[in-house]
Amino acid sequence: MTTADADRWEARYRSGTAAYAAQPAPFVQHWLPRLPRGRALDVACGLGATAIALAEAGFAVTGIDIAPTALARAREHADRRGVRVDWQCADLADHRLPADHYDLIVNIHYVNRDLLAQFADALRPGGWLLFEQHLRWPEPVAGPASDHYRLRTNELRHLLWQLQLVHYEEGLCDAAGSDRPLALARAAARRPG
Repeated sequence: MTTADADRWEARYRSGTAAYAAQPAPFVQHWLPRLPRGRALDVACGLGATAIALAEAGFAVTGIDIAPTALARAREHADRRGVRVDWQCADLADHRLPADHYDLIVNIHYVNRDLLAQFADALRPGGWLLFEQHLRWPEPVAGPASDHYRLRTNELRHLLWQLQLVHYEEGLCDAAGSDRPLALARAAARRPG
């Protein structure tokens, strides 16, 4: 991530304009009851709502984000909820994930194709990946204005070639607080073994 991108995210969290990140991802909440517990990673965790939900569900959670302000707020929220999360401030563009380490990786609304290529090796055999990202769409939709932060149709399916897809969908869904829908790609996948 460039310094300008990092500064932009830090400014968003300082100003409070990333309030949408204060709720756990519904896609993760939908899958949570079906997943075996263990060690979890929340990639680009922001304000930590999803990481906290994972910790409350019994996972040992690491949450990584580039914005110190977001992590400070996430830490305060976790403390109020009485859960422990290992919060790490790091630029995921330069981050190497440990091999065979996680039982679950959650990646919601963050696209880093190089990091995504590490997920299969970072999961333990039988480990799960839950991934949701904005799609490029022919009509106006909510979310990032730049296609740089959006996946192409079926791109996620190809990026996850090392994993077994359990669920895959692409399409429109309602966006809270917007008159435009979101265009999303969602996948639940497992590392074979």
